[in-house]
Amino acid sequence: MKFIKILFILLFAFAPLFAADAPKEAQKNEAESIAAAILGQYNDLKSFSAKFDRVTTQNATGKKSHDNGTVMFVAPGDIRMDALMGGKMVEQVIVDSQKTSIINFEKKNVMVKKSANEAAEYLAFLKGLDEVSKKFTIGDSTGTIEKAKKTGMVIKDGSKMLKLTPKTPNQQVKYIFITAINNEIDSVIIIDLMKNMTQFTFSDIKRNPAIDKKEFKVNIPAGFEVTDF
Repeated sequence: MKFIKILFILLFAFAPLFAADAPKEAQKNEAESIAAAILGQYNDLKSFSAKFDRVTTQNATGKKSHDNGTVMFVAPGDIRMDALMGGKMVEQVIVDSQKTSIINFEKKNVMVKKSANEAAEYLAFLKGLDEVSKKFTIGDSTGTIEKAKKTGMVIKDGSKMLKLTPKTPNQQVKYIFITAINNEIDSVIIIDLMKNMTQFTFSDIKRNPAIDKKEFKVNIPAGFEVTDF
C-alpha cells in the first residue's frame, strides 16, 4: 500500500513535465508530417526545371531588386540558373560538384569558385527530405505566416510553411523558409546572416524532365574577364 501511495505521488509530481512535453512532441510530429508530404516528393529526384521570379530585399535600407528566369537541375548536383531583366540575360550561375561559375553579362566578367555557392543551399529541397534532414533542422512555421507577411514575405492563402535552420554554421544562410500549396512548393525564402531576404517564387515546375547535360557546360563569352576566388 505504501508503495502504491509513493507511485501516485511520483506520477502527480511529474505529470506537469509530461504535459509540457506533449505539445512539443505534437509540433514535432506535425512538422515531420508536413515535411514528408512536401519534400518527400523530391527523394530520388533525377532532374528538375522551373521558372522563377526573384525579389531581394536589403534589410538595412529596405531597397528591393527584382529579376526572373529559369532554373534547371540534374542529379546529383548540377544546377543552372539564368537570370533575366527585361527579357535580357544578366547573369548565369552554373554549379557542379567541383565549382560554381557566375557569368555577369552586364559587367562582362566571370567568377569561378571551387565549391558550390549559395544556389546549392537555396535549392536544397531538390535533394529530397532525407538529405535536407541531414543538413537542416526542419520546423513547421505555418502558424507564423501572418507574422511573416508583415516582414515582406509574399505568401499565398492556404499555404503551409517549413523553416529550415542549418545544423552547422553557414556563411550564406541563417534560415530558409519553404512555402507550399497542396504540398507543391510555391516559393523559397532565404534569410542571410545580415537579415537580407531573397524570395524565389516558382512556376511551371517540372519534376524529372529530360534535360541534356550539355545545358550545364560553361560557355564564357569572348572578352570576358575570368577571376578565381
